[in-house]
Amino acid sequence: MQSLNISSSALRGIQYALDNTANNMANLETAGYKRRAASFSELLADSMNEQPALDRENRNSPVGLRMGSGARLGMTKLDMAQGSMKPTDVPTDLMIQGEGFFMVGSQMRDANGVMKEEFLMTRNGNFHLEHNNYFNGFVLVAPTGHILLGENGSPIVIGEDEIRDFEVSEDGYIAANGNPTFERIGLWKSDNPDQLKQIGENLYDPELQEGQDPADVFTSSWDNMIATIRQGALEASNVNMQEEMSQLVNIQRAYQLNSRAIGISDQMMSIATSIRTR
Repeated sequence: MQSLNISSSALRGIQYALDNTANNMANLETAGYKRRAASFSELLADSMNEQPALDRENRNSPVGLRMGSGARLGMTKLDMAQGSMKPTDVPTDLMIQGEGFFMVGSQMRDANGVMKEEFLMTRNGNFHLEHNNYFNGFVLVAPTGHILLGENGSPIVIGEDEIRDFEVSEDGYIAANGNPTFERIGLWKSDNPDQLKQIGENLYDPELQEGQDPADVFTSSWDNMIATIRQGALEASNVNMQEEMSQLVNIQRAYQLNSRAIGISDQMMSIATSIRTR
C-alpha cells in the first residue's frame, strides 16, 4: 500500500513539473520572459527500528529501515538570468541590461465601483507611444495597456503636440524632439523575485498597498548602478530549448517508472488478496 502512495504522489509532482516545462517552452519567443525551474522535495519519512538483531556488518547509514512517503514539487524558482538581445530599431522598444523591472500602472474599478490604481512589474519593454487626453500628453504604453511609470511612481507624460524624435539614454532619461523631458524611467530590483506573484501576460504583482511608494519596498536599480537601458532592442526569453527538451525526457522517464511501479504494486496486492481468500 505504501508503494501506491509513493508512486501516486510522485505522479502528481511530475504532472506539475510537466506543466512548468510546457509553460517555459510556450514562452520561448516571449520578450522579457523568465523561465521557472522545478525542484522537488521529499515528503515525511519514517524509520523502523524494531530489529531482532543488529547487523553484523558495519554500516554507514543509521540503524533501522527507512520508509519514505514519496516526493512532491517543492517550488518553481524564477530564473533571472539575462536574456539575449534582440535588435528591433524601434525607438520605443526598451531593453533592461542588468537587474530590475519596469513598473507599469493603470486605473481600474473594484467590485464596489471605486477607482483604484494598479501597479505591476515586467521585463517586457515592447512599448508604444500613445496620446492620453487625461494626462494631456503622450505616454508609453505596454502591450497589456498599462502605462510606464517613472522613478517617482507616476506615469511618464511627454507634453508635446507631436513626437518626431524620441530618445532614451542608457541611464533612463527621456528626450522628445530634441528637448529633455526631465522624466526618468523607473527600474526596480526585488531582493527576492520569487515573492512576486506571477499573474500572466508576463506581468508580476508586487502587491503594493494603495498609495505606497515603490521605493519603500524595492531598491532602485539606478542608485546601485546595476542596470542600463538599451533603446531599439528587446530582451529575448531566457528559455533554452535544449535544456527544456532534456528536462522533458527526464519527466517522461520518471512518469513511466512510477506508472510501472503502480502496476506492479497492483499485481502484488492482487496476488496477496487471492492467497488470503483460499
